[in-house]
Amino acid sequence: MVTGTLSKPVKFYSEWHDPHGRIRPHYTALARATEDLGTEALSQRWNTASRQVELDAVTFYLDPGSYRAMPTDFLPRVIPVEHWESIAAGVSQRLRAINRFLLDLYNDGQEVVPDEVIYTSQYFYPEVQGFRPPKDLFVHIYGIDLVHLGDGRYMVLEDNLRIPSGISYQLKSVGMADAIFPEFSEEYDILPYDIRDAYLGMFRSLTDNPEPVCVLLTDGKYGSAFFEHRYLSDLLGIPLVEGPDLYVGPDGHVYARTLDQDVQVDVIYRRVEDLDLFVPGLREAYLDGKVALVNGIGTGAADDKLVFLWVPQMIESYLGEAPVLEQAHSYNLADMDSRRHVMENLESLVIKTRQGYGGLGVFVMPDLGESYKARVANNILQNPLMFIAQETLDFSQHMVFNGDTARLEPHHIDLRVFAVQSGDGSVSVFPGGLTRVAQSGSRITNNSSGGLCKPTWVVR
Repeated sequence: MVTGTLSKPVKFYSEWHDPHGRIRPHYTALARATEDLGTEALSQRWNTASRQVELDAVTFYLDPGSYRAMPTDFLPRVIPVEHWESIAAGVSQRLRAINRFLLDLYNDGQEVVPDEVIYTSQYFYPEVQGFRPPKDLFVHIYGIDLVHLGDGRYMVLEDNLRIPSGISYQLKSVGMADAIFPEFSEEYDILPYDIRDAYLGMFRSLTDNPEPVCVLLTDGKYGSAFFEHRYLSDLLGIPLVEGPDLYVGPDGHVYARTLDQDVQVDVIYRRVEDLDLFVPGLREAYLDGKVALVNGIGTGAADDKLVFLWVPQMIESYLGEAPVLEQAHSYNLADMDSRRHVMENLESLVIKTRQGYGGLGVFVMPDLGESYKARVANNILQNPLMFIAQETLDFSQHMVFNGDTARLEPHHIDLRVFAVQSGDGSVSVFPGGLTRVAQSGSRITNNSSGGLCKPTWVVR
């Protein structure tokens, strides 16, 4: 079913097969395990695993009134440790540079990104100017989206800084694959990691209280990522709270309501955007230094897809280093020469809105019809500062099990890697990450666009 060679040439880089159609060495044991299971047993266990996803309520909120079980492909992605070492170094480097940039932006004034770009960003908050967050860190939890172009060359697509999501799906998919398909990992030495200790250690590093009171602030059961909020609350052993559970007291501190007596909160792991809508006065309490927020207010200024263009310069300016990871070549459409080039080559590019998220506002022009292309072009000409253009990348594909045909099929994949920076400046990058899988024929991997997730290993 999966061993041997491919009969047709591979157009895109295949994680599973080499250019001659042979299974790559780090996938040989996994291919053998699936072959030994056989089609019938593999299909039966696959159905069991898919049902378990539903029973465990591993879901995301698709649209008003509609939850969807997270579609999962349980055939793991295998990343060789030599690839991972450069990924981890590059992720740590970007996070450290971005935090230095944000501190400079809101205090001494930065000279890396043009003012026109900063001041037109939806997520630049003037009221944060002059504020130094606890330990001078704005971003504590970081998600970065990468694609693999082949032979260990990983390219950054974007940084996720405001409310990075998806780590629960990373953990859950790996755990379920281990439980239901133990044969898959028998011959592998997989790098371990512990996000619980890293998260809790980071929380403690942001306050002088040796035993800080930490809570996770959710927008409630109808929020798009409520499964993740609940999962992380349980994993970290911290209360899951909604807006009415918190209030800002007369002394400016934040308190949590309890059955016995109200408790002062030291750290809020926030999973909501508009803080004052959920807890009136919370923004002011943070800016007055009365509570630590993870992540801080104002991080979105570096989350902006146009600001992304200047991250390599941030690394060079603040760290004095060359970037470890390449990033997709991007164009500032407010620049006349860049805009002219983009309009002349529109059919070969990807267009993104500056503030888009979750696959929304992403237009892969080679995959669009003519009328849609014309609409995108018109929108760019009307408001060029609100878009960026990126080169279209032929990124890698991975085998996905098709339950209907009981066959393996190639689909495009990306990788969201998560990292934490603590108050002492140290960075923990969690091995593996969340591999996201596009639908057949698509390059958009977000779950809101029909994508799947896949367990991911880093192997020695």
